[in-house]
Amino acid sequence: MIDRSSVSTTPAKLYAFHLRLRPISEGTLMPFSGELVHAAWLDWLRTATPDVSDWLHEKNKRRFFTCSSLQWPFSPARMLEAERNNTHMPLTPEKTYTIRITLLLGELFPLFYNALTDFKLVSSGKSKPPFMRLGKQFLLLEEVVLEDDETSRWTGFTSFAEIIEHVQARKLGRVEPLIFEFASLTTFNRGNANGKEYGNFNALLPLPYYIFPYLAKRWQELAPSELAHLVQREAIEQYIQDEGVIIADYDLKPHYVRFTTHRQPGFIGSCKYHLRGPDDPPNGESPLTVRQQILLLGQLAFYSGVGYKTAMGMGRTRTVQER
Repeated sequence: MIDRSSVSTTPAKLYAFHLRLRPISEGTLMPFSGELVHAAWLDWLRTATPDVSDWLHEKNKRRFFTCSSLQWPFSPARMLEAERNNTHMPLTPEKTYTIRITLLLGELFPLFYNALTDFKLVSSGKSKPPFMRLGKQFLLLEEVVLEDDETSRWTGFTSFAEIIEHVQARKLGRVEPLIFEFASLTTFNRGNANGKEYGNFNALLPLPYYIFPYLAKRWQELAPSELAHLVQREAIEQYIQDEGVIIADYDLKPHYVRFTTHRQPGFIGSCKYHLRGPDDPPNGESPLTVRQQILLLGQLAFYSGVGYKTAMGMGRTRTVQER
């Protein structure tokens, strides 16, 4: 059980793993199932570890994990078309399907591991109980993949200290490229205190001001106390305002998916940012330059996602190397 009084002392581990699932019977499912996966994941946790599930479900606490939509073994083009048209996709016991889960609070992983071990012991008999229910479909757990999967490149684990070491060892040029791939629908729920009469809106472009201050806030929420101060949100905001980071290239497309109650607009694709020097000397608060801090945030995005509803399949993001 998590000690709720110690939430501020967040651990330093980040995990991204795949759950490979097999349907019990043939059926269909809506092509974007992020909210169904979110609910099913919490239901499984509620059964396996009730205290953890309740703690995660409390207001402002559930963002210590992310869930993807169910992933079909079909081409991205086919899935995008199905999502736009809300064409229900086939499920068959002959194939396996994948869900990506990330854990942003390190204590969650041993709790998940223990719960999964107990579940396997219960299901070691002749009849396996379903692991997850999505809509009307029941699915069995086939495999958990945590090691870096060379095929998908969406799994792995790290620590905040390892991220920092990697960035500090990197030699930066006068202009440093940083490319983000937005693999699932991404958007930013924006509003302005000075324009309340206009209400909030969905921002459909990954402008630097939407991306990096958001990730800086996540770093400060998730990193252990001795490392949280290494990322300075105000300095990053000033760097963006001074146009130190610019969009150099992009391949973005508007997109939308259907939730059970509404259509959600956003975008998918990739965006290349240029982090421009020279670097100012580090100040007394952080030994890292602003560009190093932004590179940290690029690695964090792989686990935390970016933008709105990352716990429901949106904002699945990673950095990619320039071709």
